[in-house]
Amino acid sequence: MKIQRMATIMMPVLLISMQSSAFTLSEAVKTAMEQRGDVTAARNEVESSRWSRNAAHTWYLPHVDFSLSYQKSHDIQEMTIPGMGSIPTGTEWSSMYGITASLPITLHAPAGASLSSRALNLSEFSLSGTEQNAVSNVIVSFYGVLIAEMMSDVTSEAMNIAREGFVLAEQRFEAGTISRFELLQSQVAYENRRPDSIAAVAGVENSRAAFAVSLGFDQSHPAAIEGKLTDPFPVALPETFEEARLIMEQNSTTLATAAAMRELGDAQVNLSAASFAPQLVFQTSYGFQAGVDDIMKIDGDDYSRNWTTSASLQIPIFHGINDFSSYRSARAERLASYARAGDMENFASLQLTAAWNSLHQARETVQAAESTVQQAIEGSEIARVSYEAGIITRLDMDGAFLALTQARTNYASALYSMKTAEAGLARSLGILSIGPKEIN
Repeated sequence: MKIQRMATIMMPVLLISMQSSAFTLSEAVKTAMEQRGDVTAARNEVESSRWSRNAAHTWYLPHVDFSLSYQKSHDIQEMTIPGMGSIPTGTEWSSMYGITASLPITLHAPAGASLSSRALNLSEFSLSGTEQNAVSNVIVSFYGVLIAEMMSDVTSEAMNIAREGFVLAEQRFEAGTISRFELLQSQVAYENRRPDSIAAVAGVENSRAAFAVSLGFDQSHPAAIEGKLTDPFPVALPETFEEARLIMEQNSTTLATAAAMRELGDAQVNLSAASFAPQLVFQTSYGFQAGVDDIMKIDGDDYSRNWTTSASLQIPIFHGINDFSSYRSARAERLASYARAGDMENFASLQLTAAWNSLHQARETVQAAESTVQQAIEGSEIARVSYEAGIITRLDMDGAFLALTQARTNYASALYSMKTAEAGLARSLGILSIGPKEIN
């Protein structure tokens, strides 16, 4: 009894918490930025590139190493002096410890630093593109749930209308004002609504599963939403195509990625060309060395200081064909990067034009569909009254109800197309971010 009482108390709390867990569009985007694996991977790639850049930009710092070594000579050279015998010229054991600092000065290191900076820029633009693609996916899934729920409401309304018509037909059949055939028509019209209703329910479940996956959760994760297809799009869009093109040139991640690819190709060529340049190396060693015959008796007095400083110049003359092949490979890769960048820029321009035209077409379709719904509602009411008065047949009334259902379906589809077109335009402009600035 105590367990049942606790369950009775906790049930309303659970219901309230389930209702309060519904996502708004902004909350859905924020959750996706925290949960999606592709966004997390892109951020880690940026972090990796940043540390690589930091490492490459410290090329001018010297390399300092401490070393400690012991060496045993198994063959000790001897010098023979007539009348005095053989005198060893070395010791069996030797030891050395100290610090070595070297500073290579070469064009290869600055070129590598430049390449790492270009790679970091490219990874950052890739992260921005990944985040905006994730936002676009969340928006499409979010509105997918809304249209599925709206279609479910439309089919439920159609079922109710058909049921009322069938009940009315039964009453008129019992009163003898319609034939058995017209009664069967009403029943068939009612039964034909069932498959659509079943499909609508399945559509809602599928859309919610897709929405949960777009957030980065498992498809079984509960993901209720708050919103309507008639809500305004949360990102401000330009009024003219010229304004849209200017915004795209300033914000498009596709154009920025194309420019970064060109810079990366140039940096790769510079890095390969640097392998033909001379290299100057400064090195100094400060240490102590000792030589003894018994390693067990070595002490500090056996060590003597050894301090050397050197400068060397290395000029590459012939390293096989490795350097030349790497240089030619980098030049070919740069041409490939330029070609890919050009295609990306052309695609970005085409995507903007297509998104702009799709949005204007969708907005006009919404206006037309909305007026059609009003007309269909008025027509269905007239048909209902006319059928009750015996002016029209059941077939005429079913046609009016079917037209209403089709009008509502077209309106919902038009709203969904408009919302996805708005998201597509914002994505092509590079301004698709919803919520606080930390989401960007």
